[in-house]
Amino acid sequence: MTRTGNGPPRRPESGQLARQWAILRLLSDSGRAFSIAELSEQLGASKSSIQRDIKTLQQEFALVEEKAGKQKGVYRIDASLQSIESIRFGMLELLAVHAAASAAPLEGTPFADDLQQVLVKMRGYLGEHQNHGIGALSRVFLPHWRGAIDYRSQQGTIDDLTDAIARRRKCRATYYAAWRGKTRDHLFRPLRLVWHRGSLYLLCALDGLSEITTLAVQRIQSLEVLDEPFPPPRLNVEDHVRRAFGIFVSDAEEDVEIVFDEAIAWRVEERTYHPDEHKERQGDGSLLYRVRSSAQWEIVPWVLSFGVYAELRKPDSWRQAIAETARALAERHAGD
Repeated sequence: MTRTGNGPPRRPESGQLARQWAILRLLSDSGRAFSIAELSEQLGASKSSIQRDIKTLQQEFALVEEKAGKQKGVYRIDASLQSIESIRFGMLELLAVHAAASAAPLEGTPFADDLQQVLVKMRGYLGEHQNHGIGALSRVFLPHWRGAIDYRSQQGTIDDLTDAIARRRKCRATYYAAWRGKTRDHLFRPLRLVWHRGSLYLLCALDGLSEITTLAVQRIQSLEVLDEPFPPPRLNVEDHVRRAFGIFVSDAEEDVEIVFDEAIAWRVEERTYHPDEHKERQGDGSLLYRVRSSAQWEIVPWVLSFGVYAELRKPDSWRQAIAETARALAERHAGD
């Protein structure tokens, strides 16, 4: 299936993942088993497509089970999962759901739509008094963000990436490398979707390469999920993310040393920027910050954002880059 990044928002019946969700909803809401033919008729999809979806839900996700019918097998929600419907939520758990629904990065993605649907279903099971309480909870968290990306035009792409990661299927995509101003075609193994500063990134292994590559999802102009599985990767995604200062990683790691003046040291102290960072207050009240990283083009702008209150001491090549940037800024902002 091919998706275009500028296409219309997803429709409930479009996309393999969306169709699989539709199958689960139908089986769950009806409470009975369905044959392939019945599911095909109900969802307006071919029998072969339904068979592939059922196989995925049955073998890879263990959500659907087969039982004997009058003539052929029929399918229903796995009996062991039906007990989920009896789970009760406490007020603090409902509050957590509303907090998640207020998360800025979800805005404009299919995940936001699904989360809102969870809230709608919860309200449907509650009475007027309880819904009044839920309304009060919804006012606790106020969505507030700036600079977030609107992913509504790429909901189909995100659906397909989610499906490809879950089923370990290779993908082919046309990608716009903004910093080069060019588009490139990539064949890759999708590994994980990651939120970072209001943007959604794809961690993947490009065909023929063994390292992890980071792609910005909004720059994927078209996507095709191939019917070609790949084995569990030997790449350690968690370790890769841990090494990143922001979202990007390379092998050229260096020891980084930054001094923050006393006036802003507290701001750096109260936040965690990297899991392996080291912070140490100095006798004059300044803060010495150390970390090992390859993310020059993420750390240098971070240091510059503190203006004259931060000094990057190591490595020398990064320090030189800041000096050159400072000179350029001075020239650009100098008066007549």
